Amino acid sequence: MGLPDDFWWGCSSSSVGTEGVGPTADWSLWERDGRAPRSGDGSGFLTNFADDLSGLAELGLRRQRLTLEWARIAPRPGVVDKGMIDHYRQVLQAARDVGIEPWITLVHGSLPGWFSDDERGFRDERGVALTWARHVDLMAESFDDLAAGWVPIEDPVGMALRGHLLGTRPPGRRDPVVARDAVQGTLAAVWEAWRLLRSGPRPVMGVFGLPTVRPVRPEAADEARRWEQVIWTSWIGAVRDGVLRLPGRAAIEHDGLADAFDLIGVAFDHPVGIDTDGTFGPVPADGRTDGSGFVPIPEELGLVLRRVAEELPERGLVVAATGVATTDDDWRSQLMTDTVTQVSDAIDDGVDVRGLLWHTAIDGYEWLSGFEHPRGLLTADRIVKPSFEAVARTMPRPPTPTEDPADG
Repeated sequence: MGLPDDFWWGCSSSSVGTEGVGPTADWSLWERDGRAPRSGDGSGFLTNFADDLSGLAELGLRRQRLTLEWARIAPRPGVVDKGMIDHYRQVLQAARDVGIEPWITLVHGSLPGWFSDDERGFRDERGVALTWARHVDLMAESFDDLAAGWVPIEDPVGMALRGHLLGTRPPGRRDPVVARDAVQGTLAAVWEAWRLLRSGPRPVMGVFGLPTVRPVRPEAADEARRWEQVIWTSWIGAVRDGVLRLPGRAAIEHDGLADAFDLIGVAFDHPVGIDTDGTFGPVPADGRTDGSGFVPIPEELGLVLRRVAEELPERGLVVAATGVATTDDDWRSQLMTDTVTQVSDAIDDGVDVRGLLWHTAIDGYEWLSGFEHPRGLLTADRIVKPSFEAVARTMPRPPTPTEDPADG
C-alpha cells in the first residue's frame, strides 16, 4: 500500500467510553433517568491506563487521542479537582514513557452538567468567552508540556445537532432555532480554543464529523443539500475564508479564522441518508448496517478526504476517528482493510493524509448502545482481535517518539 514510512497510527476515544461517565457530567443524568445504558467504568482505562498504554505502544499505535473529562476536572462551578489534574498528568506521562504521543481532546460528547444546563453551554456567549476560555487556559497550563497536540471539541457541529435537534444527546432538545444557536456557539468555542492554544508550542487539530450526505429518494435532494450546508459548508467556509454561514442566518465574519488549525481531522464511519422530513437513515436502505444503524462504506471515506483536500488544499489531514460497531470480526477485518486501502489511494492521488486513528482501542462503552456493539481493536479482556492483526501486517514501521505529527 502507498503509505509513507512516517504515516502515524493510533486510536481515539471518549472519556465516557474509556472511564465511564463523570458523576457531574450531563450524560450521568441520562443514565440515571434510563435514557442511556449505564457506562460503569467504561473499558477500565481510568485505573488500567499504564498497562493499556504499554500494550498499545507495543502494537505500533503510537498516537493516542485521549479525552480529559471536563466534568471530572471541574465537578462544580469554580472548583478544580487537583487530584484529577494529577491523575491525568500521570496518564499523559505514562503515554510518553512508552513512546506514545498523546493528543488531548478537551470535549468529546459530554459536558459538565453545571455548564450545559445551568449556564446554557456553548449557546451562551459569556459561557464561551469566560467559562470555556478559562477551562482552555487551565488545560494548557496543566498539560501543555506533556501534550503532542490539542483537539478542542470532537465533532462540534454533530455535538450541537445531536443535543438540540436530534435529541439523542443531552439536553435532548428538538428545536431547529435553538439548534442553529448551538451550532454557532459550539463552533465559536472551537475558534476560541484555537485562538488561545495557537500561542503555545503544540499543534491544534480541528476534528469534524464528515459523513457524506445522500437523499434517500430523489424528492429529498433539497433537504439533503440543507443538511450538507450545516454539516460541511458551515465550518469549511469559516476556516477557508473566515465567514460562518448557516441556513436561515446572516453570514458572520470571524477575524483570524481563515487558515485556522494546524491539521484538519476527519471523523467518518458511514454516509447518512436524508428523507424529505429531515430524518436520518441508512444508505443504501438495503445495505448491511452495523450497531449504529447505518451502513459502513469505506469508499465514501475516500471521497471525503478528496473533498476536504480540494476545499482546504494547504492543510494536512488526519483520519481522526473511524471504526465499525459490530461483533462480527470478519466483517470488521474487511472494512478496516478497505479503509486503509482508501487512505492509501487518497495519498497516491496527492491528498496529504498524515495518519489514521481507529475509534476505539479497547472495547468499552458506546453512548446509546452501551456495551452491545463493540468497536475496539482489542476486547475488554485486552485480547487483540484478528481484524487488527490483519491490518497490522500492512502497517509501516511505527513512528518514533521524537517524530512530530504536525511535520509534513
